[in-house]
Amino acid sequence: MQHYDITIIGAGPAGATLARKLQKHYRVLLVDKRAMDREANNLIKNCGGLIAPDAQKTLASFGLSIPKDVLVSPQMFSVKTIDFDNDMTRSYQRHYINVDRERYDRWLVSLCRDVETSFTTRFRGAIKEQESYRVTLLQDGVTRDITTDIIIGADGANSKVKKDLLGRQVYEPKRYISIQEWFSNTTDLNQFVAIFDNEISDYYSWIIPKDGGLIFGTAIEEGKDITALRNLQKEKLKRYGYELSSPEKREGCYLLRTMCTKEICLGRENIALIGEAAGWISPTSAEGISYAMISGDMLGSAIIEDRDNFLKLYESHSQTLKTNIIKKMLKYPMVYHKPIRGVILKLGFQSIDING
Repeated sequence: MQHYDITIIGAGPAGATLARKLQKHYRVLLVDKRAMDREANNLIKNCGGLIAPDAQKTLASFGLSIPKDVLVSPQMFSVKTIDFDNDMTRSYQRHYINVDRERYDRWLVSLCRDVETSFTTRFRGAIKEQESYRVTLLQDGVTRDITTDIIIGADGANSKVKKDLLGRQVYEPKRYISIQEWFSNTTDLNQFVAIFDNEISDYYSWIIPKDGGLIFGTAIEEGKDITALRNLQKEKLKRYGYELSSPEKREGCYLLRTMCTKEICLGRENIALIGEAAGWISPTSAEGISYAMISGDMLGSAIIEDRDNFLKLYESHSQTLKTNIIKKMLKYPMVYHKPIRGVILKLGFQSIDING
């Protein structure tokens, strides 16, 4: 039976960043249910594929630049806000790097050159055995066991590592269902569009142009009638010229919304969580790529510094991320409180006019 120092479940930005950090120091196994070693166009992460300024800064701090074949058009320099609650629209200058999310993840994985990988593989469970864990994996219908000293959950909002090995915590982030549909772009759209409509959701919806098409996504509270609310949103968007009746494909996933630092779960004993599995995600924008990469890097530094006490060090290192979450919460009323948002939009503070 093969033994690894560290097994990472999930090869998204969090897991890949951690694996890259640790690859020269430990024997690492990186596991993902997707075919991360080839362009498979399946099990795509339900994400708009925009690298926001915080994530751009994180990449810069790692000394990384995104390859050309990961980029898609258009590259956007503004966001349009449609506020149905206050019946107003505004545009703001903001630069996003538009990427193919599957290629972005595979690029980050490609940087893990000295890491063993197991793709198209699902984590089935783990049992503690003395000082290590026996981990059961399912790859292409075949079950196999490995042993490992440390298990890292980088497996997203619906983390099986967290559910199976750590259980439900006292404080849990609010859960949403994120649905995205792809359409032909008939509006010549070249802006990121953020839509606020409390009749649909207390979060937001988005429209993103992507290589000649566009993505329409919505985050709706778990338990609500998602289909009815999505159809209502589409009908209301016709007023702004968006025809969203014939999607070419559809995808969905869970989305967390961390509203306080008590909802962040870093792990226990030799089990740790990073990225959205831990609750690292912006409560205002749902941006998670920067948090994923930073938390992966922080945990890697903690393990390298003191493997026996890595969770305490991870907790200490992550205080800056928790402070960032708190700062986002201070901005929360300006984005999601209808009267305050209405005043800000009416004043046009930092807004720009789009001429074209």
